Amino acid sequence: MASWPTTVKHLLDKALAPLGVELVRSSRRITDLHLYPDSSRPTQPRYINVGAGDFYHPMWHNLDVPNEYYAGRQRGRLHIDYDLSAHLPMPMDDDSVAVAYTSHVVEHVSDADVEFMFAEVYRCLHPGGYFRVTCPDIDLEYAAFRRGDAAFWKWPNAYGIYNDSVEQKFLDHFATALTVTHPDTQVEKCSDAEVRELFASLPMEQALDTLVARIPPHARQRYHGDHVNWFNRAKLSRMLRRAGFGEVYPSAYGQSHCPLLRSLPLFDSTCPELSLYVECRK
Repeated sequence: MASWPTTVKHLLDKALAPLGVELVRSSRRITDLHLYPDSSRPTQPRYINVGAGDFYHPMWHNLDVPNEYYAGRQRGRLHIDYDLSAHLPMPMDDDSVAVAYTSHVVEHVSDADVEFMFAEVYRCLHPGGYFRVTCPDIDLEYAAFRRGDAAFWKWPNAYGIYNDSVEQKFLDHFATALTVTHPDTQVEKCSDAEVRELFASLPMEQALDTLVARIPPHARQRYHGDHVNWFNRAKLSRMLRRAGFGEVYPSAYGQSHCPLLRSLPLFDSTCPELSLYVECRK
């Protein structure tokens, strides 16, 4: 027989599911300070979270731009106003950062933005420094699309709307603006039949790139919560090696080689069911 808390959680989960809300027991209490050699947040950033959202840790510096999604929750947590798409150097010295982290950011920006970010992180890291990247794993999502597994995507889109078909659920996770439920009526939408035909006629990566290329510039600039890119382990690894990283290796939820990055749920907490984890060292 289920315990009372378990039964209550089940009922609440059932009631909240249509809203895209799931109850997760977690604690964001900071319990890892003994792992840091610093007594307070370093004046010069040594631990950086790129595209940090509302992340908070007393030793870390957050790099991000203010946005409506995190309105209010970023107050006091945005240490460095930094726009990846501007392609400006990060405000850190060469070889000065010990650990860098970015979670569910790269799918929101272009390949050129990601490559610039990776090159800047490499420049800023000191030799032996860690960089961890997590994002949606397109290989997992493509496999779910191929088998018609609509239940794989249990979340609504960025506008609180559930897409009905497997094709639209899949499309939402790498080319959001092309979905039929996207609010921008100036964007040419992609039908279920078009999605099926494209992936039947082209190799997976070519089909993905074709659809991403259809996202108009105004949609990329206006809808910051949209997904406009895709990644799998092979693509991330290629890009990290081009940035200069020689040691690039696959990881998994909570399995960082760096002890500082194993503090859950501070790290790796976003959608672990569909996430990809890649780590590297300078």
